[in-house]
Amino acid sequence: MGKNNVSKDKNLKNKKKQNKKETIDNLSLKRKAKLIGLVCLVIVAIELIVMLVMHISRENKITYTDSLNSIRSVDDSYYIAAGSSNFKHSRYNEPFIYEYQNEKDKEVQKIYAEKAKFVKYDKELNVVFESTFKSDYDSTFYDVVKVDDGYIAVGSYVYEKKQLSLNTRDGLIVKYDLDGNFVWSKNYQVLGDTEFKKVLVVEDGIVVVGQSIYENMEIGNHPMGGGIIVKYDLDGNFVWTNNHGGNKSGIFNDLVRVDDGYIACGKDAANYGMLVKFDLNGTKLWIKNYANTDTFGFSNMLLKDDKLYIASSYNTSDKKDADGNAIYEYDACIFVYDLNGELLSQMTLKGNQDDRFNSLILLDNKIIAVGYTKSSDIEIDDLNYQKDMLEAMIVAFNYEGKVLNKKVYGGKKNDNLTSIIKAIPDDANLINQTTDYIVAGYSNSRHGLFNGNGKDYYSKVLRYDERLELLIQK
Repeated sequence: MGKNNVSKDKNLKNKKKQNKKETIDNLSLKRKAKLIGLVCLVIVAIELIVMLVMHISRENKITYTDSLNSIRSVDDSYYIAAGSSNFKHSRYNEPFIYEYQNEKDKEVQKIYAEKAKFVKYDKELNVVFESTFKSDYDSTFYDVVKVDDGYIAVGSYVYEKKQLSLNTRDGLIVKYDLDGNFVWSKNYQVLGDTEFKKVLVVEDGIVVVGQSIYENMEIGNHPMGGGIIVKYDLDGNFVWTNNHGGNKSGIFNDLVRVDDGYIACGKDAANYGMLVKFDLNGTKLWIKNYANTDTFGFSNMLLKDDKLYIASSYNTSDKKDADGNAIYEYDACIFVYDLNGELLSQMTLKGNQDDRFNSLILLDNKIIAVGYTKSSDIEIDDLNYQKDMLEAMIVAFNYEGKVLNKKVYGGKKNDNLTSIIKAIPDDANLINQTTDYIVAGYSNSRHGLFNGNGKDYYSKVLRYDERLELLIQK
């Protein structure tokens, strides 16, 4: 019995030791598992941080764009505007990404498409809807108008993949219904690179102007390129076309209807402003050039009292560099022409760098123009000069060309005002018999704590009163 008890005690001790060892081994395994798990979590966290840093770094290298090229009011009820966007910061459209293979190093890049943008705003400048044009690549709208059953927007787009490497586009017309839904689209091409800049509604259709030029490095003598004017019926069917200007440079930026036809304005050659008159069937009647504009030429044009008022700029310099090449310095300018294309006068705002007016409105007793300045010495209160940056400006002239008032809209980056119209009157306007102004453009400056990020471009819609005081910015 004693031996059995000793044996039992031994077995019990051995079992306890084994249990203890197993317990220690289990604890060791658990500690190792926890350690391995912790290491895995640390590795995953590091990978996530690296991915986040790479993403942030990649995002910081990309400048996203959202801009407006034109704005109009409709029936004193609402506004419509045209532009383009990557939709990175949009609440209404998702960004669209496509792949592009770089021809130089064959690297495949993912590109955020810059897509055409058409926006409807209510009287208070709140967005009612934001429509786009669905295509495989990039697009833009330069102008949009109201027709009886919807809207027609014009611009350009990359029609097929090979145009990406050629940097060319097709002209584009898109019809939307009254709710901003796509109805139909038409493309137009003459020489390889085409765009439509402005659209005018007439009794039996629409007339558009723009440009069709050769792609880079291509030459030729095609008779139908340069600045183009095209008429369509309201279903987008072609009616007639004509053109004027060089096949590498000519462009029409705007047009007005006169009693016996149309007058289009734009640019020909490097620095030649261009005016061309066509009859109602598109036949060319006369041509006038002004040999000293900037590279954009004549922009927005309006008609009042048988005179044409054109937003632009002109070269004030006769300097040359060491090789004898001209050194250009541009002052913002409003050109005034009669209906025969004869220059009557110029209204200017002087600076020491490049300045220009993009758009204007004509009131009974004054003209309001918007654009930008790059000058350090231009006489505008609160000028926030930044070297090589655009500072947006709004300027009032009387009809004798005297500057009545001027303001800037700017920050530490680029600000540009592209279009101005009379605002739909609010109660204060009606009571006080005053006129406010609506201005569209774009900016990558910060305007307030949460208004912009200092990198990406945001579209801007602004409301000014008669004193050019900023009332609303959206």
